[in-house]
Amino acid sequence: MLKLLRYLAIPVVLSLGLSGCQPEAAPTAGEGATTAAPVVTAPTTNDPVAWEAYVKQELQPHMDPRRFRGRPFSYFIPMVDPAAPDAPELQRQFDAQSEAIENSIGRGIQAGTMLAFAGPDSNAVAGVLEKAFTFAAPKSLNNVRIVVIANAQERARIEAAIVPSGAEFIFVDMR
Repeated sequence: MLKLLRYLAIPVVLSLGLSGCQPEAAPTAGEGATTAAPVVTAPTTNDPVAWEAYVKQELQPHMDPRRFRGRPFSYFIPMVDPAAPDAPELQRQFDAQSEAIENSIGRGIQAGTMLAFAGPDSNAVAGVLEKAFTFAAPKSLNNVRIVVIANAQERARIEAAIVPSGAEFIFVDMR
């Protein structure tokens, strides 16, 4: 009897599993067609919620699930204003993030991984990446995708730091 139930359950499981693979029907004019999501501009502050939305939007065109597993590892490099009342805490966060990036790059990144770097101060992002990628051996990051979101004037500096590692470099101009 148990064997019979097992054989009967297989078609049910398969049909449930395949039901999620069916393409969705396009909405008709009467069903309320959806509009495109609004474009998020680059935040000028350290607001983590705003940066998460912005980075997610900017990474979407560079996602390739066939080559890169799972979600990218995103690193937010905070802006430190020495005159701000929370400057010591921001400096602590900046230093901790810089150290985490250096350790990751120095240790090596597994092929098929995507990393993203962004922050409101492009000069600081470039500086952190320049220092961190000195720990990467030449060609040690083959088949790793690095996406950097920064201002265009920092591109050459960032690219010069990353390219020797062998990583695929994608630059997104912060807008």
